[in-house]
Amino acid sequence: MKFIADAMLGKLAKRLRLLGYDVLYDPSYDDNEIIRLSLEQDRVILTRDTGLVNRPTAKNHLFITSDDPGEQVRQVIDAFGLTTGPEILTRCSVCNTLLIMFSKQMVRDRVPDHVYQTNNDFQQCKQCDKIYWIGTHIKTTSNATTKARHK
Repeated sequence: MKFIADAMLGKLAKRLRLLGYDVLYDPSYDDNEIIRLSLEQDRVILTRDTGLVNRPTAKNHLFITSDDPGEQVRQVIDAFGLTTGPEILTRCSVCNTLLIMFSKQMVRDRVPDHVYQTNNDFQQCKQCDKIYWIGTHIKTTSNATTKARHK
């Protein structure tokens, strides 16, 4: 399942990406661009914009009801029956690019010492060069998903 998030949902887009979901997000996209990309790429529109959801060509949408990013993640997961698994930490939270495995030795000078000492698995975004590892941001987002699935 692929999504496109409107300008009001940057935190939601980031969290869904950390869970491995393909989420287009660019705050400069106007409603017409969001609808066009949704139709061309078969993406569900995630929005808090009532004007956008009332557009006839924006039928494939989910209106997000909460301002809280954690609640927003739970709403998306509940609405589509999503699950998490090996997809976690496979996409860059910044640019949505798929991550590649990166050896621990190659990140030695690029991550804090405590991260290097306590983690063995690292990924890198080949687009923006960001380094990822399983940290509290991933655990928090994953916990929100687990809670939503067990409601």
